[in-house]
Amino acid sequence: MGKIAVIGIGPMGSILGAHLIKAGHDVFLVDVRKDRLLALQKEGLTVRDPRRQISGDLAVCADKILFSAKDLPPDLDYVFICTKTYSLQHVAAELLAMSSPPPKLIIFQNGLDNEDNLAELFGFERVFRNINNFAGMMNSDTEAEITFFHRPNYLGALDKKNGSAGRDLAAILSAAGIETLFTEDIKKPEWEKAILNAGLAPISAATGLTMKEVMDFSLLREMVENLLHESIGVARGVGIPLADNFFEHCLSYLEKGGYHKPSMLLDIERGESTEIDFMNGRIAEYGSRLGLPVFYNRMITAVIKGLEKNAANKTKGGAP
Repeated sequence: MGKIAVIGIGPMGSILGAHLIKAGHDVFLVDVRKDRLLALQKEGLTVRDPRRQISGDLAVCADKILFSAKDLPPDLDYVFICTKTYSLQHVAAELLAMSSPPPKLIIFQNGLDNEDNLAELFGFERVFRNINNFAGMMNSDTEAEITFFHRPNYLGALDKKNGSAGRDLAAILSAAGIETLFTEDIKKPEWEKAILNAGLAPISAATGLTMKEVMDFSLLREMVENLLHESIGVARGVGIPLADNFFEHCLSYLEKGGYHKPSMLLDIERGESTEIDFMNGRIAEYGSRLGLPVFYNRMITAVIKGLEKNAANKTKGGAP
């Protein structure tokens, strides 16, 4: 069994960590939210999962907690980074401060090109990228819930020589109950997931509506479709080999979201920063460099940035 760190104990990190602990791995949970970690240490971690209706909720002890990645032991096998994308540089700085940086780092986040940024600091041979196809939410500090899982997840190695190690890691995740396939071309599922997120999440965040409510409202559905068409055009311009029917696949996927609130909407509701810069904002950057139309991506990025600024002003208690 492996010695593993999971950094960022929100929905994704909690779900991942619980599955790895249940599978028998030695898991350190790392987060700056001390109250959450202390509650987990005292009460344990529970994951509600619709796939486990017969066997019941997944409940594990979570006794190994740390408030900083700098305090991780030097002999780790894997480190999963499950924080928000905008926290990646901070996490990387803490990992660099370790006496011996971990040999395998796995990006377990949304966004485009996160793995490339990490590889510039640690080397391509150390970095792997996971693309999640499940969503979750925190019901409390000690309970996470999987709201849907469109199996499988995908995992890739930045260094082509690490194919065997990547397959081993995918097998570890699958054996723990998080079905994962290794892929030689992680950029394709990375862009596919980014396009799906960029198509609906910011519309939900801007309106306060769930995925189903957005898709059932014809004017907003038209916005989603325009974002999808635009983002698909940029991906193909970059050289991503999307299927001819990928647009139809996106609509089918998003229509199954139900009354789920995307994480970007939850961020706005909490008055926190979002990952818009690493999704629609990044797609708009690529499109602008290629001379492709990105009006809708630029517009929704500006709207979400405006909502972030408004929340920041309210937190400060003043006007702009």
